[in-house]
Amino acid sequence: MCDRFNAARLQLSPKFQGHSPYMQPQPLTTFQSLRRSFWMVVKAAPSELRNLALLNLFTRTGPAVSLFLTKIVIDEASRLMGQGVTQDAIALILSQPKLMWSVIAALTLNLIVDAVDSVSTALIASLRDRVQGHVQGQVLQKVATFDDIALFETPELLNLVELTTKGVQRLQRLSMIMAATLVGVFMLIPSVLLSWSIAWWVPLLLIISSAPSILVEMKHHRKSWRTEATQAGLTREMEIYSKLLIGEAYAKEIRLFSLQSILLDRWRGLFSRLFNKMQRIRREGAIAVMLWALVGGLGAALPYVYVVLGVLRGSYTLGDLALYTGIILQLRQSLYILIGNTGELYDVALATSPIFQLLDLQPELRSGDRPKVATSESLQPGVHLQDLCFSYPGSDKRILDQINLTIRPGEMVALVGENGAGKTTLAKLLCRLYDPTQGSISWNGQDLRSLSLEELRSRIGVVMQDYARFPTTLRENVGWGFLPKVHEDTAVHAVLQDAGIDQIVADLSQGLETPLGKQLEQGIDLSGGQWQRVAIARSLLRLSQVELLVFDEPTAALDPKNEHEIYRIFRTIAQGRMTVVVSHRLALAKLADRIVVLEHGKIIESGNHNQLMEAGGQYCTMFTRQASSYL
Repeated sequence: MCDRFNAARLQLSPKFQGHSPYMQPQPLTTFQSLRRSFWMVVKAAPSELRNLALLNLFTRTGPAVSLFLTKIVIDEASRLMGQGVTQDAIALILSQPKLMWSVIAALTLNLIVDAVDSVSTALIASLRDRVQGHVQGQVLQKVATFDDIALFETPELLNLVELTTKGVQRLQRLSMIMAATLVGVFMLIPSVLLSWSIAWWVPLLLIISSAPSILVEMKHHRKSWRTEATQAGLTREMEIYSKLLIGEAYAKEIRLFSLQSILLDRWRGLFSRLFNKMQRIRREGAIAVMLWALVGGLGAALPYVYVVLGVLRGSYTLGDLALYTGIILQLRQSLYILIGNTGELYDVALATSPIFQLLDLQPELRSGDRPKVATSESLQPGVHLQDLCFSYPGSDKRILDQINLTIRPGEMVALVGENGAGKTTLAKLLCRLYDPTQGSISWNGQDLRSLSLEELRSRIGVVMQDYARFPTTLRENVGWGFLPKVHEDTAVHAVLQDAGIDQIVADLSQGLETPLGKQLEQGIDLSGGQWQRVAIARSLLRLSQVELLVFDEPTAALDPKNEHEIYRIFRTIAQGRMTVVVSHRLALAKLADRIVVLEHGKIIESGNHNQLMEAGGQYCTMFTRQASSYL
């Protein structure tokens, strides 16, 4: 059977061998990005787009029809004035059916268009909000369910996330562009048809004279976005200083050490660098676009002069002049809408690429297909680390190097060492927040990478040194450790008691429903030690199904008296379970069945407290130095 297991392991290994430096976002062409952006907007708000299309079809063709009716009114009024009719004006209109119905139709159409057009504001706002909610929801879901935490620890990927937030805003802008494009198209079609009746060359001249400004604006947007993309790190750094200045976690020390000026100066310096670079590009683009807009203006002036001369020669009527003047202006306006949106579409395509790069990004860390963790009665019970090496994404430096370690069922192992020795990194690998760069971790003979992530993590109880302080109720702060029990008061109170914080709960007026965090209305804050006990209670809630406990500096925020109490709790709950404790406080390590000493990513000592003290090595030095501070 051992041979069969080893053979199966050899077949499994190639699937997991190799570890690329870091996840690489896949590049997208402008066309691909634009196509996907359009589809995302359509998918987000199909009903709003349909309603806007129908609305604009009516409201934007209406003005062209109104101009034609106005031509009839002017021509009929001019004819009657030329005949010298002196009849009462109202009676005269009523006696001329063509004039009367043209006036009625023009006024009615204008009233209806104005009334219906007011609805577009609400539709556009609904479209914008719907798109923002849909896109932001997809981005949040992608980030929240991304199993590989390298997304949060790799500068290049953090820059991608930063650009994604801007892309969400641009996709929201795309919905506005699509609405405006509908306006331009429904204005352009009747305008082209009517201006064609002046002369075949009129619409062609207007379009050709406007083309250069389209190209210039596209070039400007490309250059602007390229600069913005390269400055994503600068923008993220600005955001860091902004959070430092307004974040509650830093408020006291910033004021006590008078750090306001230095942080503000750094933020302002970063802002000035970014603003000045973008301002130069904007200025260059504005001048170029303005010059080519003059060419477009000349193209619009020629047809107007042509119509005026035609009126003076008698080939056109005054009604024709009014019609053609309005049509030329409407055609020019529709072209400007479409030209401006063409430039912005290119801008959107450039800015939304990071959204789809993020949505397409695949984690290096993948969930396996084995739904269950094997029982400890398997051939190799416990957790086994074999020739394990690890480097963080984007770095060649080995944080862990050739680690070989076995954690047996029911055994408590303490990881100790100086800062930077790799203790916390090893804890992250045990929880499969990362995969090894080389080597393997197996649980009861199964490679962790072959197991379902959800199932694996449900078997692990964790308290990290950077534990979360969720801005929600006490019940949820504890209950989120094991969702099936979040509403079981007895279970929640029991783990709070085990964590030694039940008396605090008894003093709270709202009990388990007390909001934690000053940022919440009526929320209260806890001390560092109390928050740590809440984090411990959160881990204890899933204890019934936990086989591996990982505690990373679990007593860092506790005083010596409370620390001793937590030691007792840990020893009790660790009975029968594999337990890994990362601690600088060697009094806790003393309670462990085995102590593993790390230095520069390697295991240099292993044994129980007495054995290591007798050996007189690194652990003995550390323990003696730490013990002397209490004398």
